[in-house]
Amino acid sequence: MALTLTQLRQTLGDMDAPELRELIVTLYRASADNKRQLAALLEGDHSGLLDRLETELEKAFRTSGRLPSMKVGGAKKALTAYLKVAAPAEALDAELRYVEAGVLCLHAYGDWPENNYSSMEGVFESALKRAATLDLKDIPFKRLERLVKNADGFGYGFSDQIAFLYDGFLEKLEEPED
Repeated sequence: MALTLTQLRQTLGDMDAPELRELIVTLYRASADNKRQLAALLEGDHSGLLDRLETELEKAFRTSGRLPSMKVGGAKKALTAYLKVAAPAEALDAELRYVEAGVLCLHAYGDWPENNYSSMEGVFESALKRAATLDLKDIPFKRLERLVKNADGFGYGFSDQIAFLYDGFLEKLEEPED
């Protein structure tokens, strides 16, 4: 049975400092992902997580050289890890990179599985929600508009959904605050 968050907290609460240090060292040694996450959390160094995201985006969506895998699981996982430690503007940039890379791949190779469209729509929707939390001067409107334009013409209603999400975002920005 998997350890629940409540059980983890209780177990950690029962450990003394040397035991906690040894546990963290063990986790650090367990995987490269853990090393990147700990560096980001403890040292404020997000570069490893950002590098991992770039590697995974290239693997899933590459537009030169070998064919892309069009498997977005690794890219989605790397994006999620980066979003946990990134500042809002950095997180927005990463989400937009994900969608932009997918759209470039579509332009280069054409149609792909429907679940990839859904993934990109979800990331774009998250990016717009994040953008709405920023000051207006910090929202990359030109980049967003270019992305919407570049996404035009692809299947499964993807183009329409991207445009719909962006239009809704713009409408919310125009609403007066209470």
